[in-house]
Amino acid sequence: MTALVTPSAGPESSPTSTASPVIPVQPIVTYIPPVASSKAPLTKIFAYAGSGFENLVLRSNGQILATTAFQEPLLFYVDPLRVRPGVVLHNFTSLRNTVGITELAPDRFYVHGRRREGGPFTVFSVDMRYFSILPNGTVSIPPKVKEIGSIPSSLGLNGMTHLRKSDTFVLIADTLLGAVWKFDVDTGKYNLMIQDSSMAGPSNKTEFAAYGINGLRAQNRTLFYCNSGRQTFYKMKVSPFLSKHQPVHEAAATFGKQIHDDGSSAGNATPVTSGIACDDFALDPWGFAYVASPRNALIKLDTRTGAQLVVAGDFNQDTSEIRSASSARFGLSDSDQTSIYITKNGGAFVGAPKGSQGISRVDIGNLAQAFKKRGDSWVDGREICL
Repeated sequence: MTALVTPSAGPESSPTSTASPVIPVQPIVTYIPPVASSKAPLTKIFAYAGSGFENLVLRSNGQILATTAFQEPLLFYVDPLRVRPGVVLHNFTSLRNTVGITELAPDRFYVHGRRREGGPFTVFSVDMRYFSILPNGTVSIPPKVKEIGSIPSSLGLNGMTHLRKSDTFVLIADTLLGAVWKFDVDTGKYNLMIQDSSMAGPSNKTEFAAYGINGLRAQNRTLFYCNSGRQTFYKMKVSPFLSKHQPVHEAAATFGKQIHDDGSSAGNATPVTSGIACDDFALDPWGFAYVASPRNALIKLDTRTGAQLVVAGDFNQDTSEIRSASSARFGLSDSDQTSIYITKNGGAFVGAPKGSQGISRVDIGNLAQAFKKRGDSWVDGREICL
């Protein structure tokens, strides 16, 4: 059963984690092979010979910001039209890597990563409002980067998302704790928001280095997330009424029937499918998740029936054009709104072949329908607000 946990909201009262960083390894379990389809066209957008890519987000103008994993704490700028070369926007020298990234207000992004020498996970703001880059790739006005705060009691922060663009908090998956943190980007205060058995890693602690909840997205009053260690994709109802100014200990009253007085969830997590090799993913408005798979494919998942379909790459094949996909996002412009951009770490868990790390575009075409805009929210699952 889901529990709403309410420790003191602030870094000064939270115990510091002494857990050593865990480097993930490829799962050794047998997966349920997804059905193959005629492959969607795939185009390489950007290649990088260094660390593999972990996550990405798109600016409103369609430009890509991407984080890196494994000893390179970088934030990249990538032009999907390839008019400008890809460049490093920022090196977070205090971190050992960069992991999650999301956007709240327009061009106001948030990135987290773990500090060096086993320090706590820390959240930074990246203000791109005045950013400027010349056609030759020279950054004339860099983004304004600011450290907001740390979550010392976290064990392994991973995917990051939000409920509404108007909120001042983000939700961050803790893959080793098996939970979701709420982090206020204005104050730096944090609370353990949800902890559920569906978010915990496998009990034998051997699959995917005990990884639990990984990627997460919110859409239509539902939190979707994948558990990498259990190879299971879940959905859970969440409240659309959580005020950005409301203390978390008052959430039970606001959530109404969805949260009991004792803080437990009125609705359990619902497994969508099992046997899926999953990382981060993109959502469309018709109930489909496009899952970046570390097993070298992009998988279309029906979140209503659990049916899986490979739309790009070759599942579990080392010859695949996609080597260990790690995240996925829909394009935002008229020319790429039926395209999905994916990050690839090239199989960095076990040694990435040269040139396999990077960002690619998958043109799913008639697999997606035309997108529409309603108010200030895209109605297509690109981290859609509730």
